[in-house]
Amino acid sequence: MRNDLHEVLIERPRRGHRLKTARGNKPRAAEWTGEDSYADSYEPRQRRTKFFDDLLAPLRRWLRRQVGRPWNKIWSELTASIDTRSVVGRHLLDHVRQLVVISADYDAAQRAVILKPHLRRRSAPDEPVDGLYVDPRTGVLRWREPVPRRVLRRLPPAPRFDSAGNPIEFRPMAPTRGYFRGKGIWYEVEIAAIAPTTRSVPFDLMCNGFPFRITHKRQLNSRELLAAGLNNEA
Repeated sequence: MRNDLHEVLIERPRRGHRLKTARGNKPRAAEWTGEDSYADSYEPRQRRTKFFDDLLAPLRRWLRRQVGRPWNKIWSELTASIDTRSVVGRHLLDHVRQLVVISADYDAAQRAVILKPHLRRRSAPDEPVDGLYVDPRTGVLRWREPVPRRVLRRLPPAPRFDSAGNPIEFRPMAPTRGYFRGKGIWYEVEIAAIAPTTRSVPFDLMCNGFPFRITHKRQLNSRELLAAGLNNEA
């Protein structure tokens, strides 16, 4: 484990242009051509500055080489080589927690490793973890090959349900608008996210693991169904 890993990953030189002065679109005296006139029209300049960029490939390679070792020893080596009291050190450990699934558990059949209940999504509660994870039985760092993206694109969409367990279908048209089918009938709906809460609340649909409720609903007519390529089943 390198002692300067934090410098390689986080404190390396940033890419991009450095903005020394915020000149903006203010005209200069040398560009004056006459009374109340300038040579060119001035538009707001694009703000250029250094952008944030972390190099995580060396960290991924180092973690992959640690597969088969106890996670407690790996974590001890990480914390011993960096200053965990600094912002840079805590930022590096946050990247490690993102690359490694630490809070995992076995499913009911005791075969697949899944996320713990407080980290699961309601739409896919028993989805097996992939990539780097800590075995909940032995505490050893393991690796599970992720499913290729080309295979994921060929899979049919996962069924969606509302809070009552009824099957639904939703096709987004905008961040807060889309087509919704309930009980075989298609509607054009407007949705709003439900605020996070510690207790379970009824919701109309689940998108990307977050519950939404329908604020406005209008049934599609035959012409709109034909234009959208949809058909009612009821």
